[in-house]
Amino acid sequence: MSDTPLTDLATLIEIQDLIEKATKIENKLADNEKEILNDLREKYAGPCEVGFEDKTLLEVLLRNVAIRQDKGIGLG
Repeated sequence: MSDTPLTDLATLIEIQDLIEKATKIENKLADNEKEILNDLREKYAGPCEVGFEDKTLLEVLLRNVAIRQDKGIGLG
């Protein structure tokens, strides 16, 4: 949990941005990554407790897609 409401707000904005980026490339996500994205989209659709680990999860999802693209690994 973050230290201050402002830190929470900044993290929330970052998470919402990452959700938007991941949604744009959802077709490139593995099935388990899509589940994580859907869970986080649902969680952040309304008021919730901001979790820094959620930000990290989204960053990893996006990094996984970039790595797969760099290596020429497709999912479909």
